[in-house]
Amino acid sequence: MTRRLTLIPVLLLAGLSALMPVACAGLPGRTPAEPTFADPVTVAVTRGEVVQSVTAPGVLVGISETVLSLPVGGRLVELNARPGRWLRAGDVLARLDDGPYAAALERARLTLEQATAAHAQQVAELSLTAEGDRAQVDQARAQYSPLTAAELQLQAAQEAEQRALAEYNKAVDRPWEPADVVEGYRLEAVAAQRQREIAAGELAAAQNQQWAVGEEVTARQATLDRTEAERAFLQAQGVDPLLRLAVSEAEDALAATVLTAPFDGVILDVLVMPGETVAAGQSVLLLADPAAVEVQTEVIEEDLPLLNLGQSAELFFDARPDVAVLGRVDRIVPRRIAGEDRPLYTVYLSLDDALPSGVLPGMTVDASIIIDARIDALRLPRGLVRGGGDEATVDVWRDGRRESQPVEVGLRGDVYTEILAGLAEGDQVVAE
Repeated sequence: MTRRLTLIPVLLLAGLSALMPVACAGLPGRTPAEPTFADPVTVAVTRGEVVQSVTAPGVLVGISETVLSLPVGGRLVELNARPGRWLRAGDVLARLDDGPYAAALERARLTLEQATAAHAQQVAELSLTAEGDRAQVDQARAQYSPLTAAELQLQAAQEAEQRALAEYNKAVDRPWEPADVVEGYRLEAVAAQRQREIAAGELAAAQNQQWAVGEEVTARQATLDRTEAERAFLQAQGVDPLLRLAVSEAEDALAATVLTAPFDGVILDVLVMPGETVAAGQSVLLLADPAAVEVQTEVIEEDLPLLNLGQSAELFFDARPDVAVLGRVDRIVPRRIAGEDRPLYTVYLSLDDALPSGVLPGMTVDASIIIDARIDALRLPRGLVRGGGDEATVDVWRDGRRESQPVEVGLRGDVYTEILAGLAEGDQVVAE
């Protein structure tokens, strides 16, 4: 932390003492003494810090003051708050009668439980319906006729018919065959034809049965699909979300009957009394964090153009003159303070260091805002340098003589002036 800037007074002492002649009237033999002169008072050129600052008086302002309230209303049955009481975050400050809110929560929970049970029963019933539909689908599929056997039987009947016809045609082409033998072949061909017709009918019947069974299976499968879709939708939808929301809101309302400290702090004011009926949102007390502060200062018109955001500052407190705190320029209000005899402007400073113990909001602050600084510079007390720019001069003491010495100066600080050229460290400058 930067050292506290103190104005070191430059003592201009009378360096020349003249010995006045002593009149020795009435004393024969005495003659006046010769006057003598002492060396002048001098100040050596040194190295050190040269600082230019702006002094701004101000006051500590709290930036973390909160009016606490309850989001629900009711009768105040407990109040653990007194002005000046220090709190920890989470400390219970006030309680409302929670009976109505506990009852409302119980009703909301009961309604949700009943709805949950009804929903579970609906899902279970749909599951049973789906099992029945699935069994009907399986039963319908079991009615399929075996087409392969009928197809093989028809194929065999067709082959037998072709063989019988072939034998009959051969018999007809043999004139020597007796008529009764030919007739026998004809009867066999007719029988084979009839057998083929029977096999074809049986295949057609099996095909028709299979189509009918397929239609039944399709219909029962559609019913099963609808049942399962309805069950899946019901499961995905769950219980009415508004009922769960009602329970959540009732839980929040019950919890809101207790007011706790949101942060560490001190109570500044209590606005209600135990037994009162408070409305939702009604102010209950004022809580502040004394460590959360900033400095509100006033700067004169001539100094305002020298200030910039982020400039460091040293803060001194009348309540703790033994410590200094580092801060910086946080905000500059570009508006003249009304009602002041001279033009003043408000400047806010933030604190980089922790607030010293015993320093509280509302206390006075003296701020020294650092405009510019030089470290390890050649320097002289500001009052010893006459003029400025190219015409700055000082009186040096060399070899018992006083000489005027032109110097080049740099930063003109509050106490010291920076010497850029014309002097060396240790040179003696006349302070008279």
